[in-house]
Amino acid sequence: MIFSFQNASFRDSETGLYNQAYFMEILNREWHKFIRDKTSLSVLFLDPHVNLENKTEKDFFIKIANLLQESTYRSNDIICRFDNNFFAIGLFDLNGEGTNIVIKRIHNKIRECVEVNLTVGAINVLPSHAIEFEEIFVKTANSLEKAEAKGENAYSIHQIN
Repeated sequence: MIFSFQNASFRDSETGLYNQAYFMEILNREWHKFIRDKTSLSVLFLDPHVNLENKTEKDFFIKIANLLQESTYRSNDIICRFDNNFFAIGLFDLNGEGTNIVIKRIHNKIRECVEVNLTVGAINVLPSHAIEFEEIFVKTANSLEKAEAKGENAYSIHQIN
């Protein structure tokens, strides 16, 4: 990726993915649109369990970032580097079943190319004024914890009503 000051404000320099601040800004804006349009949203947290201090594992992390971009085909979805050693994905206008399909596609794509334990926590929500925007990240983190408890390469999806 060629460095530019324009990209520096919203891209992660190592992976080329969006940064966490930009991801949160986009989701917040879309949240209000989805309330108005009654459209669903899925948020995924992905933990590849890599030690970024290790050069080989850091290379795996960057490879996974590229594979994630290839695995999400829709241009309106958004992927970011989250909390330095995680990834987050926002899937717009997708129900729980569609979210399940995307997670399986991601797992399969990554397992074909990289030997890594990828745990995924996801929520699917129909945004409303009764749900606080920040709550979706807490619930997604809880879903990731539940997936971690299941073991390697596990995932967990929760519906928020």
